[in-house]
Amino acid sequence: MSQVWDQNRIIDAIKSITHKTFDIDLTGKPDSMHIAEIGLDSMGVLDVIMTLEDSMGCKLKDIDLPKNPTLIDVANMVIKNIKAPSHA
Repeated sequence: MSQVWDQNRIIDAIKSITHKTFDIDLTGKPDSMHIAEIGLDSMGVLDVIMTLEDSMGCKLKDIDLPKNPTLIDVANMVIKNIKAPSHA
């Protein structure tokens, strides 16, 4: 994970994955948009997260999200995982 993954980069990646996987274009949509407004259910969000893990080259251990998260919520969850100390 040599690249810096900040909130904006993670949200851009989520938008790109959503477009490629579900053909949902989020260009110009606010980052505060709720997942349900995008048209994704919880399984769709998990699919996006798994693809994001592959893109980032890491495994997220705690994917606890609020009900109907926003793109910002998902990005913050990823950042929390990146910053968490890993315990082998």
